[in-house]
Amino acid sequence: MLLAFSVAPSGQPASAANGGPTPDASVHDAVAAAVKIVRESGLPNHTDSMFTTIEGASAPKGDMK
Repeated sequence: MLLAFSVAPSGQPASAANGGPTPDASVHDAVAAAVKIVRESGLPNHTDSMFTTIEGASAPKGDMK
């Protein structure tokens, strides 16, 4: 089974909503944290410019809860 995910900003930063300075809209820290968790899982994975894909075995039918 393959699972691909991506991280994208959503909404407006709180400080910008309150008229304060608008911080960088980068998701670098969130992506780095997610990729670290994936790599530490030991599952085969691949990260490219759009997605991180994780490969794992499918559970037998009826075993998913």
